[in-house]
Amino acid sequence: MKKNIFLALDFNSLNKALDVTNQTKEYLAGIKIGLELYSTIGLEGVKEFEKFKLPIFLDTKIFDIPNQVAKTIKVISSLKAVEYFTIHALGSLEMLQAAQKAVNGTSLKLLAVSVLTSWDKKDLELVGFTSEVKDQVKLLINLACQAKLSGVISSAQDIRLVREISKEIKIFCPGIRGGLNTQDQKRTLSYKEFSAIADEKCYAVIGRPIYEGNALENIKTIINSAN
Repeated sequence: MKKNIFLALDFNSLNKALDVTNQTKEYLAGIKIGLELYSTIGLEGVKEFEKFKLPIFLDTKIFDIPNQVAKTIKVISSLKAVEYFTIHALGSLEMLQAAQKAVNGTSLKLLAVSVLTSWDKKDLELVGFTSEVKDQVKLLINLACQAKLSGVISSAQDIRLVREISKEIKIFCPGIRGGLNTQDQKRTLSYKEFSAIADEKCYAVIGRPIYEGNALENIKTIINSAN
C-alpha cells in the first residue's frame, strides 16, 4: 500500500492526538503537529509520538528575522523525533538561507510555506500583493529552491506548477478534502484528485476528514476513493 498521507493533529489534547495516531498509524506516511497541539504539549510532548516510528512534521510556520529563525531551528533540530519543520517563504531569501544553514549537519528538513490554502486572490490583495495566486506561489517556490530547502507547502492545485520548477523538491499539500465541504480552505482538491497528479514525493496533509468521526474507517474510505 502506498502511504502518502500525513495526519494533521489539529487539536489541543495530547491523549486524543495519541489515540487517533494509534488508530490510523498503519495507513500513514507521517503525522503533522500544528501550532495548536504544539502550544499545548511543547517539545517534551512531541517526544510522546516517537513510539509510533513515523516521521513527525512540526508545523509552526515561523517567520522572523534571519538570526531568530536560525536560533529557533537550532533548538528544533536538537529534537531528533522531528523530521520536518516549516518556515514562511515570505520571510525572504536571506531568512530561508539562514534557516537552511542552521540545519546543515542535522537530520532536520525544512519546508517552505508558499501561499496558504485558505487564501485566494482577494486575500493576497488585502495585504498588498497584486499578483495572481499562482504567480505568487511560483515566486515563493523559486525562493525555496534557491535556498536549497527540502520541500514546500502548497495547494495540491499547484503540484504541476511546482514540478515545472523542481522535479526533486518534496511537496506537502494541505487542503485535501472529500465532497463539497471545504471547511476553512479555499484552494482544495479531493484525495482522489490529488492522487491522480501526485508523484512519490508528494504528500497529502489531512486532518478533520480523518479524525472527525471514526478515524480508522475515515482514512480507509479516503484511501479507497483513489482506487
